[in-house]
Amino acid sequence: MFTLEKKTALVTGAAGGIGAACAKMYAEHKISGMVLTDVRKENLDKAAEEIEKSTGLKCRTIAADLRKEEDDRALVAEAAREFGRLDIVLNCAGVSRKGSLYDVNEDQWDFTFNSNVKGLFFVCREAFGVMEKQGGGCIINLASQAARSGGILVTPDYPSSKAAVLTLTKSLAKAGASKQIRVNTVAPGLIATEMTTSFGYDPKTVPLGRIGSGEDVAGAALFLASDYASYITGACIDVNGGIAMI
Repeated sequence: MFTLEKKTALVTGAAGGIGAACAKMYAEHKISGMVLTDVRKENLDKAAEEIEKSTGLKCRTIAADLRKEEDDRALVAEAAREFGRLDIVLNCAGVSRKGSLYDVNEDQWDFTFNSNVKGLFFVCREAFGVMEKQGGGCIINLASQAARSGGILVTPDYPSSKAAVLTLTKSLAKAGASKQIRVNTVAPGLIATEMTTSFGYDPKTVPLGRIGSGEDVAGAALFLASDYASYITGACIDVNGGIAMI
């Protein structure tokens, strides 16, 4: 059985969608402590309440804007103080938008990359400092099937940013290997979340015949966080129903 007993985690983008599903699955698999963060404080608190109601785990919630380096630094430091260590960082925070290349202006491009890449990097960098001192840890970054395909319905800034996450994860995995810090990626395909409700995904385009759920992605994130994945770093698990087979 997969178990996260005696482990602690920080989950970003945990107010809904994939992040909330992952946090709930971690709680269901006996994680000892968890800090949840998002910019949407009210939704974040509701997600934490649902986790406590269904699993009994009381999560700490911290509202933060991960586009700001100082927020990332303070967030990771607080999570480490909360438990005395930080075993898992799961980076689910991200943004996407339906549209064409002509819908992208400079502000949107910067917003997407600051949200999906810059913030993720600084969270990882701060986590490295904590994990190195404690003798290791695990970081999981969410990329996207769009990083390889170029996307289907989204504006091109999104797949570009997620391709950066794939490469950044490999760089971090190399930097962390000698310190026993594992860094991996999960790349979801067509997943039904609040952010994608307007995208109009067609299950007929998916070889497995259905649109994925947050729980489908959470299963991969659970595996990578567990001791069963102790020899895996720099890898990407595709969760896309067979849309892309590499």
